[in-house]
Formats: sequence, C-alpha cells, structure tokens
Amino acid sequence: MGIALLSTVIVFMVGAFSAAYFRQWPLPTDPLDKLTVIANDRIGWTAQAIIFPVAFLATAVLFALLATQLPGPGPRWLAIAAALLIFAGFLFWLPISLDRLQLGAKAAEMIRTYDPAMSPEIMVNTSGVFWANTLCILAVLVLMGAALALADVLPTLSWVVAGTAVASAFISIFIWGDWLPFMSYMIVLILAVGLIRA
Repeated sequence: MGIALLSTVIVFMVGAFSAAYFRQWPLPTDPLDKLTVIANDRIGWTAQAIIFPVAFLATAVLFALLATQLPGPGPRWLAIAAALLIFAGFLFWLPISLDRLQLGAKAAEMIRTYDPAMSPEIMVNTSGVFWANTLCILAVLVLMGAALALADVLPTLSWVVAGTAVASAFISIFIWGDWLPFMSYMIVLILAVGLIRA
C-alpha cells in the first residue's frame, strides 16, 4: 500500500512538473505572460490537466482499499470517510481541469486578440472549487492520519500527519490566504514512506 501510495504521489509530481507554467518560480503574474507560457507548452499543459484528476481518483481507490484492511470499526470508518472526501476532491478538481483544457486550446487566439486595457483573468481561483478541493484534501489527511494512528499503524507518524494537515489548513486560510497543492503531496509522501518502512 505504501508503494502504491508513493506511486500516486509521483504521478502528482509528474503532473505538476509536466507543464512549463508550474516549473517557473515565482509563477507568472502578468496575464499575457501566463498565456504565452501556456500557448508555448500545449503538450505539457494538456498533460497536467489530465494527470491531476487521474491521480486524485487513484488515491481515492487506494484509500478505500486501505480502509478495508484496518481493524476495528472506528479506524475503518475514518478511512472510508477519507476515501469519500478525496473522491469529492476529485469531483471539485474536474472543473479546474476542464477550464485548463479550454484555456490551453484558446491561449494562442487570446494572445492574438490580446487587449492590455481589457486583460482577462488567467489562472485566478475565483470559482471556489480550488478551495473546496484544498480543504477536502487536508481533511482527508487528518482523517487518514487519525485512522492509521487509532489502528496502531505508525501511530506517531500518523498523528504527525494529521496534525500537520490541521496546521496547514489554519495557515493556508488565516495566514497565507492561499495554498500550494505541492505541499499536500509532500504530506502524502511522508505517509507513503512511513507505510513502506513499516
């Protein structure tokens, strides 16, 4: 299970770094710069839009399978709740991926007709689904960490994972006002490595 979970983290990473847009730091802020990077990287941009929802769905399946292996009703139901929430996260990410696919298809035309006086909003989280996905994923990590800890599977590390997810939610909402999905993958990576070592 640890190896399978590590594989999904790697898939997430491949998705994140397949697009040139996300390999830049800091990320572009000017709408025309954003469109230019996206238009010049149609393959990578399309790949990330497809890979992310696939990785979310795969993680939901893995967590559901993990839930069936946990002893006792308490840990099992917490893990089932985590699997259901990550499936919800998958559903929340679908419109983001669809918007990104549409953006990739029309980026070149948007550059051709670009008007600086009426610059469009590009890659701005205005729909609310990004935050819904983010909070789902952080809640998933809290639930799965608690489930594994209560099942006496990596109890210390699992509580650390759960606590880190709670702290991350607080920081992202009240301090940063933003969240880097990459950091969620890092928390999952810690859990995967712990399971492998166990």
